[in-house]
Amino acid sequence: MLTEQIPNMTVSDIKKAVEAAFPPEEATLQILEQDPRSGVRQLAVQVRRRKRADAQEDARLEQMGSLENKLRARGLTHIAGVDEAGRGPLAGPVTAAAVILPAHTLIVGLNDSKKLSEQKREILFDQIQTIALAIGVGEATPQEIDTLNIRNATHLAMRRAIDALSIPPDRILIDGNALPESKFAEMAIIGGDRKSISIAAASIIAKVTRDRLMVKYDLEYPEYGLAGHKGYGSAQHLAALRKHGPTPIHRHTFAGVPHNFQAFSADFDDFAEGIAAADSLPKLTAMGETIGSASSSLPPQEIQALRDLYSKKRTTLERPGNKGEALATAFLRKNGFTIREKNYRAVGGEIDIIAQKNDVLSFVEVKTATQSSFGAPQTWVTAKKQRQIIKIARAYLIHNHWPSQTLRFDVITVDLTTQYPKVTHIEAAFSESP
Repeated sequence: MLTEQIPNMTVSDIKKAVEAAFPPEEATLQILEQDPRSGVRQLAVQVRRRKRADAQEDARLEQMGSLENKLRARGLTHIAGVDEAGRGPLAGPVTAAAVILPAHTLIVGLNDSKKLSEQKREILFDQIQTIALAIGVGEATPQEIDTLNIRNATHLAMRRAIDALSIPPDRILIDGNALPESKFAEMAIIGGDRKSISIAAASIIAKVTRDRLMVKYDLEYPEYGLAGHKGYGSAQHLAALRKHGPTPIHRHTFAGVPHNFQAFSADFDDFAEGIAAADSLPKLTAMGETIGSASSSLPPQEIQALRDLYSKKRTTLERPGNKGEALATAFLRKNGFTIREKNYRAVGGEIDIIAQKNDVLSFVEVKTATQSSFGAPQTWVTAKKQRQIIKIARAYLIHNHWPSQTLRFDVITVDLTTQYPKVTHIEAAFSESP
């Protein structure tokens, strides 16, 4: 037994043994506290503190689940927590999430997303995706926020999140003091992200989903630093707004967004959306020609703003990786695949393309060669990268309820070193089996 071995063990070995058998029995702790070595006695102090912290965390989580447990005791089965992220920023949508967890779920560390680090949120996001019975996400665009006001737009995003649930909820718990008035029974809970485990889970999903979207927008509008402040009114963001004016993803009715840029026409909005939606250089060029033909009817400031957007988008699309992914996407579509996702992100990384053909779902890694020395095919996707892709694919399958026996891992290589790009599709390039 450990208690008998402790006097003959080194402090380092005792620490390892205690960690392996954590939490240790009370008798073991008492032996540690009576040991003549100060390092062993200090270890006992640390263990008791950790046990006390763990007990407090267990009690907190039990309390967070008490509301759901009371509702289940009344016969309600599927209880959805709903929360939002992004009411205050100057840019980007407001995002809402609805989450239905299994009964008696405990997720260690789960809390209001605002109280957690980005790294912890990402970890919890992955756990929630794995555990949840159903997750729905909804957004309201900056244009809808400007039209409806932020309160009404937030409720719109919540209703969309609730409608996206794959399981109809028996009761909905809303963070705050107002209800979005969905078609289901609702309950408003002030401070709900601290009092309800379902709402806390929804706050994580909403926050991480929106943050990831703002990181993508940062690639479109790098001058604004969106990846850092996520659209909030930081000094850097306000300075960029004064210098460059707002983009199509800014909320023009919010204080801090320059009003002299608000008078852009509906034609400008249409053209700006067309530039943002272009996912290849030919499509962007075609949009540029359309804008050129209508330029005589647009004010000079709108023409200049569209030129800036066009230039930024072209720079993005001309990056070798983006060009390779665009060619790979076109290749897959030409060969009968339906594109389900592009640049799908989860904890640990990103999958370039998720495509479906018949009943097979392909997770595709795209490798783009810009030099003649491209290496052998087996070097394109390392074992570490394979494990990363498999992990992200599993999260996708769980979230979308896709039967795992129909998945496949492909690699597409795009060679840009020749006169005409060469696209090669390697089906089943690797598998889940080690």
